[in-house]
Amino acid sequence: MEKIVMDRVSCHVTARCNLRCKMCAVYIPKLYELGNVPEYKIEDIKRSFETYFGLVEQVRLISITGGEPMLYPYLDQLIEYLLQYEESFSKLEVFTNGTLNIPDTVLKALAHSQKTVLFVDNYGPPISKKISNIEQQCKDFHVKYTIREYYGENAHMGGWVDRNILPEKLCREKAKEHSQKCAAGRPGGRLFTIFGNLLVFCATPYCGYRIGAVPESDVLQVDLADPTTTLDEKYERLQELCNAEFNPGCAWCNGMGIYENMERFIPGEQVE
Repeated sequence: MEKIVMDRVSCHVTARCNLRCKMCAVYIPKLYELGNVPEYKIEDIKRSFETYFGLVEQVRLISITGGEPMLYPYLDQLIEYLLQYEESFSKLEVFTNGTLNIPDTVLKALAHSQKTVLFVDNYGPPISKKISNIEQQCKDFHVKYTIREYYGENAHMGGWVDRNILPEKLCREKAKEHSQKCAAGRPGGRLFTIFGNLLVFCATPYCGYRIGAVPESDVLQVDLADPTTTLDEKYERLQELCNAEFNPGCAWCNGMGIYENMERFIPGEQVE
């Protein structure tokens, strides 16, 4: 089979987080409210990426997200594992919210490649209190980093958009329009996310499913660990998702970057 070339893939390692952002795109406060805060086994993630790179020849960007990835105890191991596939990706970024010092083991792992970058979201001094510490750590370990300012008049993108699950499902035509325009769903730039054994087309429908707000039938996915399907069958399923006319999960979401004048909200505002 001719392996697939993809634009982006994220890996959601944990839903544990030390923040409770009101507009959280993966609904962390709701997961804590439900008492269902999943964290994925490192063995399962490694196995998923082994299968993934059996299907995918090249991917431009790999992102490690959460929750807060610095709370994941095996983050350094995952980075080191992914660097075994360094020839198959252009960039590996790890996100953090600027509230925690970065473990030395993670910094050492990131320092092993020029393709890695630590992506730090800065929600301002009341929340992201470790920004200066993190900057110094990255300089000490020679790790590339980017700080995204998410407060003040020049907040990135003017603030967050509402990513909550819609109260009513959109009609098929409106969902199709969202899918074609959304930054996560546009053909050629689609964002796939790994949750343990699952590879899903866009994290939002799956995260909505986790909180009981989206039916599983609207989540486009491939079970990378399914023992009943061959690698060729998984390849065919992934090709279907890459070529899908639209994502039915878009019927539950406002999307990203669809409309120029979408209302913006204060990033990082905490649930009381």
